[in-house]
Amino acid sequence: MPIAVRQLNFVYNPKTPYEKHALIDVNLEVNDGEFLCIVGHTGSGKSTFVQHLNALVPVQSGFVEVNGLDLTLKKKKLRREMLKQLRGQVGMVFQYPEYQLFASTVEADVAFGPQNMKLSKEEIDERTREAIASVGLDFDEVSGKSPFELSGGEKRRVALAGVLAMRPSVLVLDEPTSGLDPVVRDDILDLLWDFVQDEQNAVLISSHITSDLEKVADYIVFLNQGRVVFEKPKDELRYRWGMLRCGAERFRTLDPADLVAWRQQDYEYEALVYDREAAHKKYPDALIDPATIDEIMLMHIRGEKP
Repeated sequence: MPIAVRQLNFVYNPKTPYEKHALIDVNLEVNDGEFLCIVGHTGSGKSTFVQHLNALVPVQSGFVEVNGLDLTLKKKKLRREMLKQLRGQVGMVFQYPEYQLFASTVEADVAFGPQNMKLSKEEIDERTREAIASVGLDFDEVSGKSPFELSGGEKRRVALAGVLAMRPSVLVLDEPTSGLDPVVRDDILDLLWDFVQDEQNAVLISSHITSDLEKVADYIVFLNQGRVVFEKPKDELRYRWGMLRCGAERFRTLDPADLVAWRQQDYEYEALVYDREAAHKKYPDALIDPATIDEIMLMHIRGEKP
């Protein structure tokens, strides 16, 4: 199993007046061939969780395993060996990619990972050219440039090329399409989708661009205030859940068992329902539309619970 997380808790500034619980009893699994997306508003714990998966944040409480590697190891010698293996097997792109760009040229940056794998010069060159081209950049145009000359979107693509050049089996990406124009975003999503078609690979991304998730995700996990609110197959959210809209008189007759959450909007009531088709049959006079991921998140945060 590429990723297994159980009862993960993390507290910033513990036992101080600034203590903040960033993750609370998080459980999550990603299997071979799966594409899992984590959504949540700013401060929900997404980035903290993602950083645990590449051992950038220490495990305070709970269990984290990635590609069979136990990230909770405490003994220094065992942990050093685990980290060495982890860096070669898991490709991570940070929310702010400039943190992982450091070489004098784009080519040197992308080649850094393969060089550490002690490959031949020919294979390093091949992987570097292939990775840069795969993220939609012209090798001849950008290879000799400093990464810091590039736009924000180009930096993000170079960072992704750097991890793809290592040919990892797991990708962990924090806001991978942020700052990219729609065409490039679509190309990157296609690239990630192709990557996960190898049943031995897996992808986990966090993102606030829900239209991207609706295109590629197998499962969507919603984090709010450090807790997992739900983990659902994307198709269940898109094709089964719905937004019911009606007046006050009809709202008072709704069965609470049919509702996930509800709220009043001026003279209209909105309710998130588990089963759109069943609700159509039960309440034929109510307007029921497919629910977007944004609407589902908003109703969980702002809506009243039955």
